[in-house]
Amino acid sequence: MRRIFPGWLLVGAVMVALMLCGTTIVVSTFGIFTAHWMRSFGWSQGAMAGSLSIFLLSTTLAVPVAGVAVDRFGSRRTAIFGVTAFAALLAAVAPSVGSLPSLFLFYALLGLLGAFTNPIVYIRALSAWFDRRRGIALGIAVAGQGLGAAVLPPLVQYVSESAGWRSAFHLLSAGLVLIVLPLVLLFVRDDPAALGVRPDGGVRARPADGDAAGLTLAEARRTGAFWIILIVFALFGLVNYALSGHFVYLMLQRGVGTLPQIAMLLSIAGASMIGGRVLFGWLFDRYPLPLVGAAGVLCGVVALALLLGIAAIGPAAFAMSVLMGVAMGAETDLLSLLVSRYFGQRAISRIYSWQNVSFLAGAAGGPPLFALLLERFSDPTVPILVLIALCALSVLLLLLLKAPAHAAAACP
Repeated sequence: MRRIFPGWLLVGAVMVALMLCGTTIVVSTFGIFTAHWMRSFGWSQGAMAGSLSIFLLSTTLAVPVAGVAVDRFGSRRTAIFGVTAFAALLAAVAPSVGSLPSLFLFYALLGLLGAFTNPIVYIRALSAWFDRRRGIALGIAVAGQGLGAAVLPPLVQYVSESAGWRSAFHLLSAGLVLIVLPLVLLFVRDDPAALGVRPDGGVRARPADGDAAGLTLAEARRTGAFWIILIVFALFGLVNYALSGHFVYLMLQRGVGTLPQIAMLLSIAGASMIGGRVLFGWLFDRYPLPLVGAAGVLCGVVALALLLGIAAIGPAAFAMSVLMGVAMGAETDLLSLLVSRYFGQRAISRIYSWQNVSFLAGAAGGPPLFALLLERFSDPTVPILVLIALCALSVLLLLLLKAPAHAAAACP
């Protein structure tokens, strides 16, 4: 019987790990938890939105440290630390949340430790194990975030209703310790050569091209591609988190369904993110990255356009959720692939951390900006049109993107 290439076991382990990574847990459950906190403590949506921004800002601060840790200690050891520390935080600190200051502190800590569980921790190992199949491998692995986004909202809603929201945090912590940590210990390896195999499962060494060597961080910063990607992902972060941070509140305020129905829409978006990541991962291996990425962003534009006219749960709401998930899946795959293909392996985690910081900085500004626009205008039409315009700008920038000379041969 033919032996399974260990790289695919790594992909499976990372997929499960990213179901419960810091960003997946916080973003996919934020609307559910805020609805329960509003009932329990009477906190306003605007006040609680600040905790999401604090989470994103603290993640932004921690991501460069995580990038250095991965380049120095490897994906495996960094992941073990991150999963263990994040699980302990969920179990120990969540029950003490009872005031807005304690909520803000909790989300700041979630951001600091959650950065060590996010995709940046695994990108280096995945890129080492896969070359020609890197797009599909990364697409399957990061589909775990979509799977988490599909499963966690209804699960957290059910547990919060039946046993209280604190029990939901305990369940998330248990999942990290009992499921994610063993998979990391068993299957996450940084170097395929240590197991006597080559990238993609081949028997010959990969050619010594620019993708294998790549640029230093200083060299990458001197390219136009670096700064275009930086701006594009700041826009992605702003749009995605502006919408996700207020989606539940927006739908409830407009009378579009009950909380369980809205949780179902979030679950549909998460499931679609899985399909979107696998589909776009396959496309990224075959067609130019900027063109495929632009197509993914346009899916988000259509989703936002549908959101403008939704007044009840129905076909339009389901279509919106599907397209929203597909767009988010495409954008997440695009970041890791652009970094690995355009700048190579040499300093991939450090370069990725810069781009990830850009994404998170945009994400941190998204919820308060959208909240400000919602307060300024009588309905959400203008705020949503602003998001559409930002998506259009990101498409234009992607189409202007050209590969650095060293990576031209490696880019698909």
